[in-house]
Amino acid sequence: MGDAYVWVADVDARPEEAAVLAGRVMDWLERRGIVRSELTNCLTGDELGRAPGPYAARAVTEDEVTAGGVTADGVCGVGMEIERRVYVCAGFWTATCPACGATTEPAERGPDVWTRAWAPLLDDLYAWFGGTGPGSGACVRCGERAEFTAWAIEPPVAVAHLGLVLWNWPPLGESFLDELSAVLGGHRLVTGSTTA
Repeated sequence: MGDAYVWVADVDARPEEAAVLAGRVMDWLERRGIVRSELTNCLTGDELGRAPGPYAARAVTEDEVTAGGVTADGVCGVGMEIERRVYVCAGFWTATCPACGATTEPAERGPDVWTRAWAPLLDDLYAWFGGTGPGSGACVRCGERAEFTAWAIEPPVAVAHLGLVLWNWPPLGESFLDELSAVLGGHRLVTGSTTA
């Protein structure tokens, strides 16, 4: 079994404020005892992160963060991402246009069955990630463009300049997410999980 992570994307954070907001979040997580203050090698690769603190269970839906979550490499930590990112979940997506209600069909065979018809939406996501596209996607049915945050995409997809990534943690609790949003000034959050 491989590593998995839970992500929380702040879809309202502007690029110029992401670093300040990331510092605010980490300070809050440390004060609450959800993460430890020292940076350690608790993430994948060479990245440093913060290991679970004594009160990490306050953030999740299960009693223990490390129960069944730490891999043989000791990967179980929290990191902040302050960059342009597209956050996705594993599995087939369905996307619904906010203008006309057209919906992609989930794939029945192969990972790209629906993407052949909806490739322009994926192209828009990749262009945004690469820094060359706007923060909106075009519908292949009606041609209207809408901000990515307006699209109903399941499992969740988010475009953001600020994200919290929790390696090998259980799902996050609703009360924790509400508090995190308040720490971020009421920003909208999108959360999901995936495997590496």
